[in-house]
Amino acid sequence: METALTFTLVVGLGATVALDVWARQLRGWFGIAGADWGLVGQWLVGLPAGRMVHTSDGFAMPSRGERALGWSFHYLVGLVYAAVYPLVWGEDFLAAPKVGPFALVGFALSTLAGLCVLTPAMGGGLLASRTPDQGRRIALMLLNHAVFAGAQYALALGLVTAPT
Repeated sequence: METALTFTLVVGLGATVALDVWARQLRGWFGIAGADWGLVGQWLVGLPAGRMVHTSDGFAMPSRGERALGWSFHYLVGLVYAAVYPLVWGEDFLAAPKVGPFALVGFALSTLAGLCVLTPAMGGGLLASRTPDQGRRIALMLLNHAVFAGAQYALALGLVTAPT
């Protein structure tokens, strides 16, 4: 159990940090804005009131609390993805991680969740269909989640080779 917890914390938090560093680099290199976690926080706050889709109608700039909620949600999701590996593939997987599960969960599942859950929830439509730059958004989502999955795999391998 301790191994699974350590794995989940290191891989979940570490890969999410790697994704955030990547997003910051994209902003610096190309001026590409990353996710606005404050808006995600607003969306989360609106869910109990029945606001399933975030629109600009009735929302002010995100508050500090909404930003904190959005960022917390972002890191919680990273932890959940990492927890999938020991839950589905078992403790033995942690001692000898294979790339396939990371491609499946860290890349494919996380990309689909972004394009089919979070993007529509933020008003962008299914598969970013309501955005003016759908192809670019999908390409960025694929690239970003490849970075996330790669970081998960690298961190998992690092845990195996780390001295105990």
